[in-house]
Amino acid sequence: MEAGTPISWTSSDVTELVTFAGCIELRRAVPLARILRSRGRVFADSSGSAATYLLSEPVSRIDVFISHNWAVSRMLKFLALSYHFSFGLASLLVLPFALLLGAATALGLLPDVDNSSGYPVGISCRMLCPLCFLVLMLFGRNILAWFGYEGPSVFLDKVCIHQENAAMKQQGIEKLGAFLVASDSMLVLYSDIYLVKLWTVYELASFLSQRDISEMTVVPV
Repeated sequence: MEAGTPISWTSSDVTELVTFAGCIELRRAVPLARILRSRGRVFADSSGSAATYLLSEPVSRIDVFISHNWAVSRMLKFLALSYHFSFGLASLLVLPFALLLGAATALGLLPDVDNSSGYPVGISCRMLCPLCFLVLMLFGRNILAWFGYEGPSVFLDKVCIHQENAAMKQQGIEKLGAFLVASDSMLVLYSDIYLVKLWTVYELASFLSQRDISEMTVVPV
């Protein structure tokens, strides 16, 4: 092909890029709790193995496609994902605990102190509820996993595309558009370098070319 010659795309070419036709086994996702284990250990570096690939499993749909840069620190990603996915959960779970402590204080079962207004103030709720909320936000997903609920299915490149088998890795990369189409939404872990790196720009452009921007959430890291 001569330089400058336009590339001709057929409908079958496009279908092959955005579907898993003939290779349905490549459509994989990982439960959220598994990538949040050990404070997001899977985000420590970009290298994967057969073991990390086995964290994912075949699915019919993917809840969230996670787009990120490996240059961003593991801890920042862990905190961003915990905040995004667990803030509401932690708020919901800590509310009855706060009400219970408040009732116990009102009944005189827990200590209180007098403040400047002269009214007694419970100290148990003030001390324990923030700590409880923080623990639930950071580790609530892992706690729920102990009871069999691992959270929504997510796409994470290192885990859902085989990193050691060269042929499977190439197939997975070629099916990036299919992963995006199979995802209900996209979560962008945005940093200063997000729009500088070619890979994340490609993911973003591919998603927006096929989906509405309302299906994308941006979380700064």
